[in-house]
Amino acid sequence: LAGTGSDVLALGVPESGVDGGLAFVVDGDASDVGFVKGDFFDDPSVLNALRVLFGPDGRPVAMHGAKSAMRRLYDHGVDVRDLAVDTRLAAYLLDPADNVYDLGALLFRHCGMELPESGPPEGQLDLDGGATADAAEEPSLVALAVHHLVTPLREAMATQGLLSLHDELEVPLVRVLAKMEYRGIGVDPDVLQSIRDELVAETEAKRAAVIEHAGHDFNVNSTKQLREVLFDELGLTPQKKTKTGYSTDAQSLEKMRTEHPIVEDLLQYREVEKLRSTYGEGLLAEVGEGNRIRATFQQTVARTGRLSSDQPNLHNIPVRSERGRVFRTAFVAREGHKLLIADYDQIELRCIAHLAEDPGLIGSFEAGDDIHTATAAAVFDIAPEDVHVEERSKAKMVSYGLAYGMEAYGLAQRLNIPVSEASEILESYFAAFPAVKQYMEDTVELARERGYTETLFGRRRQIPELSSNNRQIRQAGERQAMNAGIQGLAADIFKVAIVNLDKALEDEGLESAIVLQVHDEIIVEAPEAEVEQASELMTSTMREAFELRVPLEIDLQVADTWADAKG
Repeated sequence: LAGTGSDVLALGVPESGVDGGLAFVVDGDASDVGFVKGDFFDDPSVLNALRVLFGPDGRPVAMHGAKSAMRRLYDHGVDVRDLAVDTRLAAYLLDPADNVYDLGALLFRHCGMELPESGPPEGQLDLDGGATADAAEEPSLVALAVHHLVTPLREAMATQGLLSLHDELEVPLVRVLAKMEYRGIGVDPDVLQSIRDELVAETEAKRAAVIEHAGHDFNVNSTKQLREVLFDELGLTPQKKTKTGYSTDAQSLEKMRTEHPIVEDLLQYREVEKLRSTYGEGLLAEVGEGNRIRATFQQTVARTGRLSSDQPNLHNIPVRSERGRVFRTAFVAREGHKLLIADYDQIELRCIAHLAEDPGLIGSFEAGDDIHTATAAAVFDIAPEDVHVEERSKAKMVSYGLAYGMEAYGLAQRLNIPVSEASEILESYFAAFPAVKQYMEDTVELARERGYTETLFGRRRQIPELSSNNRQIRQAGERQAMNAGIQGLAADIFKVAIVNLDKALEDEGLESAIVLQVHDEIIVEAPEAEVEQASELMTSTMREAFELRVPLEIDLQVADTWADAKG
C-alpha cells in the first residue's frame, strides 16, 4: 500500500474503536477493502508496517472522526502523520449546526448512496463478494463510505472557500488534540479526595442550615417541596411563574436574597452540591493510568469554532469562586517538570478592536492601558484615575457582553440594574466607540443578506433565524451573528497558535508537550531543563499566530500546579 501512489487512503474503524480492527480501501471502484484485525496489533510486524504506512513518508489518509482512532493508535506506537481529509470535520465546516454528522446521512446527501444496516441489499453500498468476515463488515463499509465522500466533500468545501480552513487548520489540529488526549494531564488523587471530602461535609452543613430555617425536614432538591417552604410557609415574594408553579431557579433566588436567610444558604447549598457531584466525584472517577486525567476534546460541537471537552469537561471547572478554583490545585506537573501556563490577554476584545477598526479601542491596546479602566473612563466621561471598581466592572461586563451579542436586558440582568440604566450605559459605550456599533450593525445586515457569517479565516456559520417572522427568534439570530465573527476569529487564532506551538516543540526535538487547552489557555508540561526554551516558543508562537491591528499579548507563568499560575 505504501507504494501504490499518493492518492488518499480511506480508512474505517468500527464504532467500538480501532481495537476492533482497521479497514482500508484498496480499490474503491471494485469495493476492494483490506482489513487488519484488532488482535494483529500485538504482532510487531503488523505494527511496523502500519508505522511505515502512516509515517512521514507514508500515504495521506482519510477518516471519519479520525481523532479517536489516532489517539488509540498512539497506544500501539503508531503515529498517523498525514491525515489529509476528515469527513466529519468537513461536514462540520459545511454545516456547523448539524451536531450529528452521521456518516450514512452524509453518504446519501453527497453521493446518493446508502449504508446497509445489515447485509448488502440491492442498490446499497456493498463489499466485494460479500465474503468479508463479520468483524470486518462495519469498518470496511465505513472505509468505503469515506472513500466515496472525499471528492464531493472537498468540492463542496472549495465552493464555499473552506478548503484552507480544513487543510491548514482543522485537520492539523486533529493530531495535536489526539496527542493531548493520549498524554493527559497529571493530577494528585489525594488532593482530589480531600477536596471531595470537604465538599461532602460542606454540602451536608448547608443542607442542614436550610432545613433549620424551614423549621422541619424536607427534600431540599424537590422543587415542589421547596416552593411550599419558600412561598407558602415563609411567605417570600415569588419572582416569576412557570407552567408548574413559582420558579425557584438561581435568578429568582438572587432577587429574594435579602428577604430571608434561607435563600443565602440555599444558593450556597446548590453551588457546593454542584461542585461535589460534578467535580468532586466526577474528576476522581476520571483519574487514569499514571495519575493522569485524559479528557476528550471536541472540534465539532461549538458552532463558533471554539473547542470543547468532555469525559470530563475540563473547560467548565469553575474559576469565579474560591470553592471552584480549589480544583486547580489538584492538577500538577510530574516530578522533574513544570507546567507552563499561557493565557491570551483579552483576545475577544482585541478581535473587536481589529474587526471594528475602532480608533479608541486600538489606541488603548497599543498604549498598553488597562482596557476596562480606559473603557469605563470613556463610557462614564471621567478621568482614568477617577474610575472606581464598580464602574470598571460595569465597563468590563459591557465589553465582554458585546462579544456575545448582549443587549440592554441581558446587561441589566448581569449587573442587577434597571433596563433603563443598562440602555444608558450601552448608549454611552457606543457613543465612545462608534465604530463598534457600526461593525455590529454591518455584521448583522451582511449576515441577513447572505444567510451566514464568515470569519477572516473563512469559517462560516449559517443563521436561518435572521429570516424568521418571529421577532424574538430574529433577535436571537442577530445576537448569534454579532457573536460568530468575534468568537470565531478568536477561536481560529487560538487554533493556529496551538498547531504552531505543537509543531515548534516537535521541530526543536523537545520533550515538552501540550497537555491541556482550556478556553484561551494553553498548558505545556516541560522538563525543568527545557522551561526557558519552551517558554520562549510559547510566547512567540502565540503572539505571532495572527496579525491584528492591535498586538496579541499573553500572560505566561511557570508553576507546579495549575492553581499556582492563577495567582
